[in-house]
Amino acid sequence: MASNISDRLVQLRLASAARIVCPVPERLSSDDVRRILARAQEIETRADPADDSGVEPEALIAAASEVGIDPNAVRDALAIERFELEPRGHGRLDRLVGPAAVVIEREVPLHVTDALDGIEAWLTSVHRVVCDRRTDAALRARPRTDTSARVGRTVAGWRGDGRLGGVRSLDVEAVPQMVGSSPASPRSVVRIRADRHDARSMRLAGGGTVGLVGMGAGAASLATSAVVVAPIVALPLMMGGYFVARSGRGDADRLELELERLISRVARGERPAGLLGRAVRSARRSVR
Repeated sequence: MASNISDRLVQLRLASAARIVCPVPERLSSDDVRRILARAQEIETRADPADDSGVEPEALIAAASEVGIDPNAVRDALAIERFELEPRGHGRLDRLVGPAAVVIEREVPLHVTDALDGIEAWLTSVHRVVCDRRTDAALRARPRTDTSARVGRTVAGWRGDGRLGGVRSLDVEAVPQMVGSSPASPRSVVRIRADRHDARSMRLAGGGTVGLVGMGAGAASLATSAVVVAPIVALPLMMGGYFVARSGRGDADRLELELERLISRVARGERPAGLLGRAVRSARRSVR
């Protein structure tokens, strides 16, 4: 009898503990679902770090469907995850000289092929670069180094176009999207990565050199007992070095804006016009 009572008390305690430890709300929001799934994956990883089998995409789509997430939205997210171009990272000196690579990502109301065709047309004609169409959904571009290309980029810069100076290479990828898309109205996500590592390094080297010259001049003044002259000589040069390096951040911002303009033009279906086309367009604006 005593044994039965003791067993019953143990069962009651366990049931009570389960109710206290694992209260389950009646309904979970989307944020709750994402947070719980992320925490569950973290717990599973801690329990068995050696298990790196991962999750099959179809299993992820099925699980998302069960918690009320549109399966097509998961497929779109998986497609973006397959981008080879990494999203923009953050370096220690990015606030000073800007990032080594500028990355933008936009959704455009175009088929993947049309989006890449439009980007290639603007890059080759306005920005004077050579494009290598590696696949149907990816291309790489490098600035042309011939004299005509340099002159053309200068003239385009005077008109407010073609401002991709300091870019070593451009990589473009695009993936189709399913959510909000239809055969008559396709949608794609485009990611562009502009490598400005060389320009960034030049800004850092130039700013550092000017700053070191200032520090050296200040130290030399102190060594000759010219205490009053030291800050007058050193501070302007050190500040000049800072502003030389800091100008790299402005270049990165202008480059990002130029890439955004490029994508906006492609999304609107605009194509670059030649000299005659620009003259006709200017005449039409004058008439209006």
